[in-house]
Amino acid sequence: MKKIRGLFDNVGKHSTSVIKHQHTDDINIGAPKYAYKDEARRFTTNPQADREAIESIDKVFYGDQEAINPYELDNLPEALSLGDVEVRREKLRQQVNAISKKLSDVILENQPSYTKELKDVQELQRSLHNAFIICSNGRRFLMSVSTRSTTAGLKLLASQQKRHNLLALCTALETIRTLQHTDIRLREMLEEEDYDGAIQLCLECQKAASTYRHYHCIKDLSSKLQDTLEQIEEQMDVALSKTCKTFDENVYAKLKIAYQLLGKTQSAMDQLLMHYTTCIHNTAFHVVLGFAELGSSKNNLHKKQYKDLCTHISGEIYIPCLMEMCKALWSIMHCYHKTSVWHKNCISANGLDVAEEVETEEYINRKLSHGRHRIWADVQSRIRTYILSCDLSVFKYDDFITVLDIVKRFILVGVDFCRNTIDETEPQTTTDNLNEPLRKQTLSYFYNHHKSRLEELLMFLDNEAWQPCPVKSSFEVLNMQEFKFLRQLDVDDDNLFDNNQENFASNLPGIKYFDPYTNESHPFADLEKMSQKANSNDIRQVRYDSYEASDEDDMDDELHQEYIDERTGESPVSDNASKVLHGPIMTNTALHVLRLCGSYLKMCDVLKPIAIDVVVCMTQLFDLYFYAVFEFFSTSYEGEKYRYERLTSTIKRMEESLFLPISSNAENEATLPPNSEKIARPTLSPVVDLNKNENNYGIMERIVATESLICLSEQFQSLQKYLELMIPQSKKAFLHQFYSQTVRSSADVRWTSYWEFSSRCINMTSTIEKMFLVNWDIKDIMSQHNAYVDQLLKELGTFKSRLQQSVRSVQMPEAVSKVIWNHCIRISNQVFVEGFSNVKKCSNEGRALMQLDYQQFLMKFEKLANIRPIPNREYVEAYIKAYYLTENDLENWMRTHIEYTPKQLSSLVNCSATSYSSSTAASTNRNAKQRMMSLIEELTMRK
Repeated sequence: MKKIRGLFDNVGKHSTSVIKHQHTDDINIGAPKYAYKDEARRFTTNPQADREAIESIDKVFYGDQEAINPYELDNLPEALSLGDVEVRREKLRQQVNAISKKLSDVILENQPSYTKELKDVQELQRSLHNAFIICSNGRRFLMSVSTRSTTAGLKLLASQQKRHNLLALCTALETIRTLQHTDIRLREMLEEEDYDGAIQLCLECQKAASTYRHYHCIKDLSSKLQDTLEQIEEQMDVALSKTCKTFDENVYAKLKIAYQLLGKTQSAMDQLLMHYTTCIHNTAFHVVLGFAELGSSKNNLHKKQYKDLCTHISGEIYIPCLMEMCKALWSIMHCYHKTSVWHKNCISANGLDVAEEVETEEYINRKLSHGRHRIWADVQSRIRTYILSCDLSVFKYDDFITVLDIVKRFILVGVDFCRNTIDETEPQTTTDNLNEPLRKQTLSYFYNHHKSRLEELLMFLDNEAWQPCPVKSSFEVLNMQEFKFLRQLDVDDDNLFDNNQENFASNLPGIKYFDPYTNESHPFADLEKMSQKANSNDIRQVRYDSYEASDEDDMDDELHQEYIDERTGESPVSDNASKVLHGPIMTNTALHVLRLCGSYLKMCDVLKPIAIDVVVCMTQLFDLYFYAVFEFFSTSYEGEKYRYERLTSTIKRMEESLFLPISSNAENEATLPPNSEKIARPTLSPVVDLNKNENNYGIMERIVATESLICLSEQFQSLQKYLELMIPQSKKAFLHQFYSQTVRSSADVRWTSYWEFSSRCINMTSTIEKMFLVNWDIKDIMSQHNAYVDQLLKELGTFKSRLQQSVRSVQMPEAVSKVIWNHCIRISNQVFVEGFSNVKKCSNEGRALMQLDYQQFLMKFEKLANIRPIPNREYVEAYIKAYYLTENDLENWMRTHIEYTPKQLSSLVNCSATSYSSSTAASTNRNAKQRMMSLIEELTMRK
C-alpha cells in the first residue's frame, strides 16, 4: 500500500483519478461481459504463447486464494510507476486468457465422456428406485407371514433345536468317557515300548480335549494328558540312554519315530550325545570303583571323585583295571558307531524323497560325525586321568610295555573311530591326551638331563662378568658344531618329522576296530601276548640311552672350549680392550645357551615322539637367560608403559614356569616335567657393580648383556623354521606364542636396561633449582633464552663424552644410541615440566619465554643427539600451552592429560587462577580454583 500511495503522490491527483478509472474499468467484477469479450479480441490465438503464459504463472496462484493479493502487492517495485502496473496487468490478463482457453479446450475434449457418465448416473438412479420397490414389497410379505404364524409352530422349532443340541452333547460325553480311559491304554503301550503309538494316541487325545475344552470336566484331563506326554518323553529318554551300552536297532527305530512325532528329532540327537558323555563317565567310575574295592580295605570309596578313586588302584591290579576300562569304553564307542551306521543306512534304504526328512537326516549325520570327536575326547580324559594317577616308573619293564601297548591300541581305536568323510573341514583326530602318558617314561631321563643343564646355566649366569666374547662378524648359529646336522636337512620337506601313528587304507570310520567286532568280541583280545614283544619294543629306549651317553661326553668336553667359527675354522681374536669388536655382541653364557639348544635339537631329531617336550625345555633355556638379563639390569620404566607392561607379563610367566612349583593342572603338565623342583633364581656376580659413577653405572655391562640377549633372540628366530618342522601341527601355537611374546619382545629390554644409567648421569636437581630462580612474571617479550638451558645442554654434552669413553671395546649399535638419547630427551622434558611447575606467578610474556627456552633446547639437542624428530616434545609443549587455556578448557585438558603429576596440575591451576583475578571477582576465582583442585584429587585417585 505504501508503494501505491507513493505512486499516487508522484503522478498527482489527476493521474490518480485516471488510474483508478481505468483500473475500475478493467477489473471491476460487476463490469459487463462484453468488456471481457472486447479484451479477448485483443489477443490472437497462439498456442505457443498460451503455453508459455501458463508456464510463467507463479505457484502462489495455485494455492490459497487469499494469499494472491498480498503476493501481488509485495512484488510491486519500490519505485512504482503506471507503466509497471500496466505491464504486470497485461501479463496477468494474458495468463487468465490462456487458462480460459485451456479450460475450454479440456471441457470440449471431455464432453462425450461427461455425457456418457451422466447417462450412467441416470440409469443407476432408476435401478435404485426399482430395488427400493422390491425391498418394500418383501417387507410387506414378511409382515404378513409373521401375522399368520402360530405359537405352536415356533415351539416345534425350539424343540427340534433342543433335540439337536442334546444329540451333540451325547456325542461329546461319549468322547470324554473314551478320553478318561485312555490313560490305561497309554501305560500298556509304554510297557510294550510302543513309544510312537503312545505318542500318537496322546496327541490325538490332546486334540480332542482341545475341541471340548469349553466343558469344565475336561480341564483336569488336558493337564493329565500333558503330564502323561512328559512321562512318555522321560521313559523315551531312559530308553535312549540305554542304547549307549546296548544298541538295539528295533528299539532305536521306535525311538526315532517317536521323537519325529514330537518334532524333537534334532534335540534328541543333542540329548543322545549328553547320554554318551554321562555313560562314559559313569562306566569309567564304576570299573575303577570295582577294582579299588578289591584292592583296598577302605570304605565309602564310592563317595570319592574319579581322580581320587584312581589313586587307590594298586600296581597289582592296575593293568587288569586298565584293560577292563578300555573294553568298556570301546563298547560304548562301538554303540555310537552302530548308531551312526544305522542313520547312514536309513537314508540309503528308505530313499527319502521329502526335502524336510532329507534335511533332518543330513543334520543327524553331521551331528553324529562331529560328536565322534567329542566322544573320543571324553574317553581320552577318563583314560588319561587313570594313567596319570599312578607312577609308572616303578613298574616292571614288561608291565610298563603292556600298559604302553594297551594305550597305543586304544589310540589307534580312537583314530579309527574319528575318521570321517562327510565333512572335509572336520578337525584332525587329537590323541595328545593319551600320547602324553606314553611319553612320560621316555621323558624321565631327558627331564633329569634338562634339570642339570638348567642348574649348569644358572651357575654360568651367577659367575658371568658380562664381557663381550669375541666372535666372527659372519657368526651364524648354523655354523656351530652342535647344529651341523640341521644343514643336512631339507626344511621344505613337510614329511620330515611325521608322527602319524598308523595309516589306514580306507577313510571310512570303524573299518578296522569296530566293524569286524560284535558285542561279544573286542580289539584287545590279543594283548595278552604283547609281553613277548618286549625285546623289539625296547630298541627305541636303547637308542635313546646310547645317544645321550655319547652326546653328553662331547658336550662336557666343549663346555669350556673357546668358540671357533665353524665356517672358516679360525680362532677368535684375543680379548684386547684397545680393539673394538665389530661382530655380534655375545657373552660366554649366551654361546653356552646356543650349544645346549644344538644338543636339544639333536634329541628332537632322534626322539620325535617327545619333540614338543624337548622344544619346550629349549625355550626355557632362553627364558632363563632373558630373565637374568632383565632382572640384573632393568628398572621400572614408565616412559612407554605398554613396553614395560609387556615385559613384566613375560617375566611373570617365566617366574611361574621356572622358579615356582609346577602346577598340577592339566594345562601345565603338557609343558613342564612332572615332579620337577624349582631352580634358584640367578644372582648378579659380585664383580659387576652397577652403582658406581666411575664406571658410568655399568653401562658397558648393560650393553653387553642386553645386546647379547637380542643377538640370542635373532639366532632363535633363524631356528624357528626347523622347530616348526619338528613338532606336531597341533603344538605350533605354543611355538608361535613363544616367538611372538618372548623372543620378539627381547628388544624391549633396551628401554628398561638403559633407563637407570640415563637418569643417573643427568643432574636434574641443579637445572630445576636454576629454573626456580628465573623471573617469569615479566612485562616484555624476551629474545634471549635463560642460562639454565645452556647448563642442561652442557650436561648432555658431558654425558655424550662419558658414554663414548665408556664403550670402547665394542661397537655400540645404532639402536642402543637411539634408546639412550630417547631416555635423555624424556628426562630433559621432565626437568622442563617440573621446573615450570615450580613457577608461582607467570605473565603472558613469561609463558612466551618458556616456549623460547624449550625451542632453543630442542634446536641444539637435535645437533647433539642427531635425532629427528625429537620424541615426546608434546609433553612439554602441551604443558606450556595449558597456561593459555580458559577455566573450562583447562578442566577438560586436565581430564585428558593424566600423564602429569598432581603438583604439576596444581601449578597450572594456581597460575591460571591468578590470571583470572584481573577479570572476575575474587570469590568466583576461589570457587573455580577449589573446583579444579577437587578435579585434580579425583584424577589422582583414578590412576
